[in-house]
Amino acid sequence: MAAIQRGGACSGIRVIELGTMVTAPLAGQLLADFGAEVIKIEPPQGEIMRGIPPVFEGRSAAFAQWNRNKKCVALDLKSPAGLAAARKLVDGADALVTNFRPDVLEAFGLDYDAVAARNPDIVYAGLTGFGPDGPYAELASYDMVIQGLVGLMPNQGGDGPPQPIKSPVADKISSYSAVMAMLAALLHRKAGGAGQKIEISMMDAYANFILPELFYTRTFLDAPPPVQWVKSIYNPFELSDGWVIGFVMTDRHFEGACDIFGLEAIRKDPRFADPGARNVYQPELMQEIAQACRQMTVAAFVELARANDLPFAPVNDLDQFMRDPQAVHNQTFVEFADPDRPELGRLKLLNSFARMSATPVDARAFAPDVGADNAEVLAAIGLTPAEIDAATRGRAVAAE
Repeated sequence: MAAIQRGGACSGIRVIELGTMVTAPLAGQLLADFGAEVIKIEPPQGEIMRGIPPVFEGRSAAFAQWNRNKKCVALDLKSPAGLAAARKLVDGADALVTNFRPDVLEAFGLDYDAVAARNPDIVYAGLTGFGPDGPYAELASYDMVIQGLVGLMPNQGGDGPPQPIKSPVADKISSYSAVMAMLAALLHRKAGGAGQKIEISMMDAYANFILPELFYTRTFLDAPPPVQWVKSIYNPFELSDGWVIGFVMTDRHFEGACDIFGLEAIRKDPRFADPGARNVYQPELMQEIAQACRQMTVAAFVELARANDLPFAPVNDLDQFMRDPQAVHNQTFVEFADPDRPELGRLKLLNSFARMSATPVDARAFAPDVGADNAEVLAAIGLTPAEIDAATRGRAVAAE
């Protein structure tokens, strides 16, 4: 595979990823973006995401979005040679991240207790749906299951049916949560502490991320019930050729909106008298602005709002966002060609969200092919060519 430049903030840290789908692979990718050497262990035929369409020239776009900047070793964990190679890799690692089922890990001797007995300094992060024990511990879990449980969907639906966020957001925030915990544990170890086990449940990670504002009315347990439930402040409205969204809360923003949109009739309305009231009655305030501006185009409205320092934006589709001048300026998306895969032509990926002056983040290495780094990685831990062949030639199915 193409050489991956190292020199990021996590340079020198070796991470083993035993992952499939999104949670562990995204966590591995984030650490790889920051310069860690991330070695993804897959079965010989590759993990399930490699088959998710669209597929071009044998490579899956879905796999590419969660697996850049890594090295890939294909091992048959159901063969003695493959399992021995995996254990040897784990025993020499600084950290491990996995979303395999605990019973699968235990059967392979790759659960925390077995690994820590051989490598006590390891930072070991296990991602599960509900945690390692409890009434749901053995249940299957996917993003939409977690979204259904955690309590946001009725709020998302408003006056209609409950609605999920149409993105694997519980998966993704679990990945980010795992990386934060792993970096904290690595800092602890660097300061003289021991390695440790980290348990991340998708249910807890998603609840911690998504519920704080819904807890405004549940914080003071001994207080009287709130007079007014806080309504959603997310209220896009339609103009002549599209939609906009914004938020008017401060006195300066409110007075400015009244001035430029001709809203004299509501300037003294008690529903909008102060920031607290405007937060409660934000939907009604947006309706007033929408009614006054219904005939304006999105471009004209946004230009007027921005010229007067009012926080509004167009509601873009993805293609519009990709052309957005700030996204272009930020290099939110990166285009490149992989010299090892010229048949793929130009590639586009999301760039890293972090801009670091001393330890640049590089997000331009395409996801590796199955077993692309077998020879390099396995030879480096002492395996002979014959041993590498024995460890990698199986047809075991992916663990989940």
